[in-house]
Amino acid sequence: MVAKTTSNKATKVRALLAGGLVLGIGAAFTLAAWTDNEWVFGNSGGDNGPGTLTYHMEQNTFSNTNGSGDSAWSDKPNMPTVPDSTVDGALTFGAISAALKPGDTAYAPMQLRAAAGSEALTATLAEAVRLGDGVPGSDVDTNSAALYSALTYRAVQGVTAPNCAAGTLTGGTDIVGSAAASVPLSTTSGVGISLAKGADATTAGTPVDICFAITLPSSVTDVSLQGKQTIPLWRFTSIAGS
Repeated sequence: MVAKTTSNKATKVRALLAGGLVLGIGAAFTLAAWTDNEWVFGNSGGDNGPGTLTYHMEQNTFSNTNGSGDSAWSDKPNMPTVPDSTVDGALTFGAISAALKPGDTAYAPMQLRAAAGSEALTATLAEAVRLGDGVPGSDVDTNSAALYSALTYRAVQGVTAPNCAAGTLTGGTDIVGSAAASVPLSTTSGVGISLAKGADATTAGTPVDICFAITLPSSVTDVSLQGKQTIPLWRFTSIAGS
């Protein structure tokens, strides 16, 4: 009889345990049916989510050497494939640049600025190459690699267009080279050019004047360079901040 009682108790325990498991499943289902959800979304003020500011640089290469007529401010983000002096992005060095002799220097003014709606920028002269460099057939009399290698230059910020044209580069800040020594056309620079943001979203920042001065050094005696031309390219890049 004792054994039977023990067996009955064990059976009841098993039944209770089984019932508990069934109750557990039933309770989980009931809780799921009563779940209440709350969604939240990212917001940075107003009705907008997280976003970014605008960083946009523009250039002006002027329509003539003295800067009395401005070219339209424009963007030229891609390397040109053919020279075209009639479009924005072409520096105007003046007539002397097509007839250089050893010791001559030709000057060209330009400007950079932060576009309307842009934050402040820091620009640098990041690339300097000859048009078509390394492309078969690009080394011709009208785009001579030898003349490109022989020429030197200096770039100065803070020199107005009229002063640039006149060759009066005093008071500016050197970007590339110096008054004491110009450098090869392939030289780049880490000197920062600060481009301030405009006063409001519809106003561009104050332009920064830049003067390029290209020189055929007086030490050049290679007569094979006579009658040649070359097409240098420079790329300015910019990052956030000023």
